[in-house]
Amino acid sequence: MNNPLVSIIIPVYNRADLISQSLESVLDQTYENWECIVIDDGSTDGTLDVVKKYATRDARFSSIKRPTGKPKGAAACRNVGLEHSSGNFIQYLDSDDLLHPEKLEKQMKYARRDVVLTGKWGYFSGEDLMERFKYKQNCYRNFRDPLKLLFCFGKHDEFLPLHCYLIPRNIIEKSGKWKEDLGNNDDAEYMSRILLNTPRVKFDAEAIVFYRVEGKSTLSGFKTVENAESAVKSLRYLENILSNYPKISSLYLGNLKNKIKERIKDSFPDLYIKNNDLWF
Repeated sequence: MNNPLVSIIIPVYNRADLISQSLESVLDQTYENWECIVIDDGSTDGTLDVVKKYATRDARFSSIKRPTGKPKGAAACRNVGLEHSSGNFIQYLDSDDLLHPEKLEKQMKYARRDVVLTGKWGYFSGEDLMERFKYKQNCYRNFRDPLKLLFCFGKHDEFLPLHCYLIPRNIIEKSGKWKEDLGNNDDAEYMSRILLNTPRVKFDAEAIVFYRVEGKSTLSGFKTVENAESAVKSLRYLENILSNYPKISSLYLGNLKNKIKERIKDSFPDLYIKNNDLWF
């Protein structure tokens, strides 16, 4: 492919204090043929004003408000972004995370219609982006059978943040839209479908992203019963997706089940009991 367009899709809600850092990491990309679509999820803190300044500064940025007919949440916003995007490749990015300046350039060297691309990553919370960088992981390699990446996640208790991936549009079209009824663990459900529909995974050690720690809605804890219910629902979806792959389901899905079980059994005992069949 000759210099194909990359669509960078960013859902955002009340990130006026952080969104500029993420957009600067987009603006700094050495690979220049990109568009960045920011989908606002109803922010009330001036986030959209910050984004509009970037759109004025560089026409590759654009902003969209989530349509009122769409449910609130990052999944619905990503679907809106996909509908408005034109790129051959899709780069997802959360509104508080960062891309290394050469992230897209390194991965686009290997861009193919049948390859999902991955890279390295690390946590950060302050100014030192490399303080908690994950220099070594078992999943840092190529996979001719992408389902073995899920197996690797389960076996070694690892994961790749969503923005590690660069995904061909045709694979996204085969895999289906984001589940808009999921507000937690939606990326695990989505990427499982993506990996089921790609022939190969290509890893590049110089394609780097940074994952902010503060304020994440993760499996480390659920603030509301709605978050916990969403995580449980994601497990139901994953059971269906991986039903024909018992070995992968046992390790990868089993690992996720154990994590979610430990988070809900004390905080939300009724939900834990109601879904007893998931844990045993």
